Amino acid sequence: MFTSKIFENRVEEILHAHPFIHREIIGTSRCGVAIQSLVIGSGEKSVLINAAHHANEWITSLILLRFIEEYAKKIPENITLHCIPLVNPDGVDLLDPTWKANICGVDLNSNYPAGWEIARERKFANGFSAPGARDFVGEKPLCEPESCAMAAYTIFHEPHITLSLHTQGEEIYWRYMDFNPPGAEELARRFAKVSGYKNVDVPDENSHAGYRDWFIARFNRPGFTIECGLGENPLPLSQFDDMYEKVKKILWEAMV
Repeated sequence: MFTSKIFENRVEEILHAHPFIHREIIGTSRCGVAIQSLVIGSGEKSVLINAAHHANEWITSLILLRFIEEYAKKIPENITLHCIPLVNPDGVDLLDPTWKANICGVDLNSNYPAGWEIARERKFANGFSAPGARDFVGEKPLCEPESCAMAAYTIFHEPHITLSLHTQGEEIYWRYMDFNPPGAEELARRFAKVSGYKNVDVPDENSHAGYRDWFIARFNRPGFTIECGLGENPLPLSQFDDMYEKVKKILWEAMV
């Protein structure tokens, strides 16, 4: 299983091997675990990739860590890359395969202020009206330190593109309501072409209060959710190599 301690050890190995990678602590979890961003390069185009908003999607952290190691060997000159591989360390540390939320039972990817009230109404109607393993939106937008740290870091750096790694379905979500960020649809087509993933619309019950939703609404810039792999969460490590080969093509395409 994957834990925040294993993650920290991998980060230390990466930083030791690539001392030009800059680590920033963007905040701490409810249990005081550092939420880290690894920054590579200093180009004009800013790309932010995050992973593991959801605890039982921890395999996405491993995908992003592997990509950082590959990316560090051939850095594009025009890019500043911000990678936040473990948004939800406390939830991951629970080691509960049914648990998506943070340690307080809040679904971090339903805690952002983009249609949060709509998400609250829909989730409550479906029975998710209190802290639990999944789908509770919290008492108010950004009430959790993890989502608050992500929002503050994003506002400070104003990335041109964001990609959020989730599992599963081999799908790409790029729309939010009637927003049409310049270049977003073309990027989504390119991502689908190189990876074999499908561009789809988010199901209605999950179409508000996510990080991608908020980023698009706040900045009117391309934001994507990449649903990696197939099956039921948590996806097994036996899928990792195949999953990585597809997802890395999307991540590299985002750097073009």
